[in-house]
Amino acid sequence: MSLFAAVALLATAPVASETPDPIVVTGTPVTEAEQRERAQEFIRRTGVAELRPVARWIAPICPRAIGVGDEVAAIVEQRVRDVAIAAGARVAKKGCSTNVAIAFASDGGDLTREMLRKSPKRLAELSPSERERVTNGDDAVRWWYSTQLQSRDAVSASTAPLPWIVGHSEGGGPVIQGAGPTLSHRGSSIVGTQAVRALTAATVVIDVERAKGTPLDSVASFAAMVAMAEMDGDPPPPGNSILALFDGEDDRRTLSDADRTLLRAIYSLPPDREAHQHRQRLVAAIAKPAGDD
Repeated sequence: MSLFAAVALLATAPVASETPDPIVVTGTPVTEAEQRERAQEFIRRTGVAELRPVARWIAPICPRAIGVGDEVAAIVEQRVRDVAIAAGARVAKKGCSTNVAIAFASDGGDLTREMLRKSPKRLAELSPSERERVTNGDDAVRWWYSTQLQSRDAVSASTAPLPWIVGHSEGGGPVIQGAGPTLSHRGSSIVGTQAVRALTAATVVIDVERAKGTPLDSVASFAAMVAMAEMDGDPPPPGNSILALFDGEDDRRTLSDADRTLLRAIYSLPPDREAHQHRQRLVAAIAKPAGDD
């Protein structure tokens, strides 16, 4: 082999000691305080347990999609059932009496106003601003609930002051400690309240024109999220949530980890607690690092 050939061979051969440049990942760790602050903001933007204790399903849920064909309705209803089961809620057998109605309409506002005209009490639990948003807003999805006061042992309502603040300051007067339906119950607790807020009906209206171009499974996931617990449609939604589906978050097409954590936490809460106790538990669940038990 000539000298030139040997030099050329050595020049092209890899040197045993050479190693590729290491890939270094840099980032700023999130502190516990920052994680908790983010969790608090997430809960605040969902509106859960803001002024009143969480309202969730105690009876098994029975979803029904209307305004679409049977095939589409089956997809939407099954998605709601799947989300409910994953959250830990009870699901009724098929053929049950509907308590979660998901209505598809070409104009969600028109349908909502028609519902209100036929049954003025349908939106009775909404504040004036919430009612205005639901009836005359331009959201792709609008929703509302009916709730009932129950005792811890499921005895129906009786008479004593509500254990939380009721009323809406937007109604023209201050928010006051109110009297209302009260409950009798067995046993006593210095931690728990006498009352449990239960969802008895949830109505979700999908404006088909405004939701055009959005995958059906994403719309169904959104509907399932808001149907599972009493959430507020007024605050800007959390960016890391399916609730931001129609707020420019193009990558938010399904329930996020935070969404699933929130729903599981809601259905593992002791229901007979005050709003601030519920809120603290929910914030703690969202702030908990992934993988922690």
